[in-house]
Amino acid sequence: MRIDQETIQRIQQTADIVEVVGDYVSLKKRGANMIACCPFHNEKTPSFYVSPVKQIYKCFGCGKSGDPIRFVMDVESLAYPEAIRYLAKKYSIEIAEREQTNEEQAAQNERESLYIVMDFARKYYEKQLWESEAGQAIGLSYFKEREFNHATIKNFQLGYSPDGWDTFIKEAQKNGFTLDILEKAGLLVQKEGKDPIDRFRGRVMFPIHNITGKTIGFGARILKVDKNAPKYLNSPETPIYHKSHIVYGVSMAKQAIRQEDNCFLVEGYTDVVSMAQAGVENVVASSGTSLTKEQIQLIRRFTPNITVLYDGDTAGIKASMRGIDLILEEGMNVKAVTFPDGDDPDSYVQKVGGQAFSTYIKQNAQDFISFKTALSLKDVGKDPIKRAELISELVATIAKVPDAIKRAVFIKQVADTLGIDEQILISERNKIHLKQSQEKEKEHQRQQQQQQRSINIAGEEMPVMEYYETEFQPPENYEVVRTALSYHEEECCRLLICYGTHVLDKTLEGQIFTLTDYIFRELKDISFETPLYQRFLEICQEHYQRGEVADTLFFTSHQNTNIQEQTISWLSSPHQLSENWEKHEIFVPSELEKLADSAFQNILRIKKAKFDVELKNLMQQLIQSQNTDEQDQIMTQMMQIKEVVKRIADSLGTVVQ
Repeated sequence: MRIDQETIQRIQQTADIVEVVGDYVSLKKRGANMIACCPFHNEKTPSFYVSPVKQIYKCFGCGKSGDPIRFVMDVESLAYPEAIRYLAKKYSIEIAEREQTNEEQAAQNERESLYIVMDFARKYYEKQLWESEAGQAIGLSYFKEREFNHATIKNFQLGYSPDGWDTFIKEAQKNGFTLDILEKAGLLVQKEGKDPIDRFRGRVMFPIHNITGKTIGFGARILKVDKNAPKYLNSPETPIYHKSHIVYGVSMAKQAIRQEDNCFLVEGYTDVVSMAQAGVENVVASSGTSLTKEQIQLIRRFTPNITVLYDGDTAGIKASMRGIDLILEEGMNVKAVTFPDGDDPDSYVQKVGGQAFSTYIKQNAQDFISFKTALSLKDVGKDPIKRAELISELVATIAKVPDAIKRAVFIKQVADTLGIDEQILISERNKIHLKQSQEKEKEHQRQQQQQQRSINIAGEEMPVMEYYETEFQPPENYEVVRTALSYHEEECCRLLICYGTHVLDKTLEGQIFTLTDYIFRELKDISFETPLYQRFLEICQEHYQRGEVADTLFFTSHQNTNIQEQTISWLSSPHQLSENWEKHEIFVPSELEKLADSAFQNILRIKKAKFDVELKNLMQQLIQSQNTDEQDQIMTQMMQIKEVVKRIADSLGTVVQ
């Protein structure tokens, strides 16, 4: 089932921004608004504003903004449907969902069954650890050897899987789970012609959770010596567990990562558990897999800063360095740390304690380029060929950094360290960028061709609203290129959104004439050059043609983040007039009182800008024309337009050159 639009609208109208935000931060009243320290970045002076009247939030520090649904999405890192369900549960709203196809229903039922069976397995393994004789003697003893206390073991929901061939399977079947769902969850191994066996038998269990805390997989460590069995065994890929999309410990670490504005990235489960027990909670593990783009993007939802904590093994460090390029490509800030005497994060934090561990990291963390340069120079020595290879490798890494200023700093840093002309490095980097641009252009063309083929096959493109209902992800991604005209277009949209229903005049018959009426009468047949503002105009026109005016709630709750954030920016201001002004009879006219004049001037400026563009085009035509009659016609048109522009300029009080 998919959530229907009426349910979403009911949640939008019911959810109170003060109540929703108040669950996460302490709000204080300031005038008509509420303020707090922003939950999305560290700050000492509050810059996070909540408007009870407009039902929006806006941080003037980091720029985060939205409505109650967007806040839940941001603070809990949930997808749109999950945020809707979260608020529906909070406000006891029954979710009405539209019918799915049989295939969609089967897929959803399967996912729900997988979550249920994984939760059952986690509880079973936990019970075995604490209550069975083997669990206490083998599993609990191992965790105690690792110096994990009982609170930590329970907090991370660690467990033990018995050594029997099918002990877990039999218990699961007794509780109504079929062999089919156990196999799909990756909890058993079924070979053709043989009985199914427990996948994780005879191992201590580390449950893997998604960002909301649901168990989606397991990491399991064998305790007995067996040359034919891997030391660690992870759950296979399932419909709910994609190892390349998740990092171990994220559900427990996400709040600490936000607060510290930094994520420690380690390799193993025990590193995470040991550091958290020592009070270093902003830590996650890649679980021994190569770092992926999806894992990095997951971390980036909480912070742009990653500190990679390496084990002491130099060969292992070099092998894992390839993943760091992906972090740089995502525009994140990367630092790296190694530990003395061959220690890893687990052993070192056990040795020195949490406070000394944190101090060591602060004192020894290096930006990744410096770290990679220093580590590689040990092997290169004076060999010119290896040195040249190292330089090429470093330039290729720097080229991954999207920020031009950071690239320039790293280029200079490498040039100084290796004693090479900075211009040579810049030239090499430019070659890499040129090649990347060419490859991107080819890929873009390929995607366009593929998209066109898909549209031709389907017969028509999917409407925007259907896309929203199906995927809950807005298709538009607007970037505003600032021109003089774009500012006038923005002002027109702002007035429409903020004051569209305001009555400018009434006729003798009692009919009202709103700002929306005025703007669409004056802007008839005019389109905007800026895509984002043109989209605003189109939405307002669509409502207007239906005899409606889109209210601010429609835009502040819009699923497209560009539209939503721009609207909130127009509605928000960190400043308010002091009540003392009125006390001392200092009166400042409100924008509403000047609305008619503001709208009139804005329309004139848009028209003038359009005419200016038309004049430039005509001038180009005049220069290129070789025909006398045609030149005369163009000149006549230009004179007429100049006359109109002059009248507009007179009305605006500006000078036409």
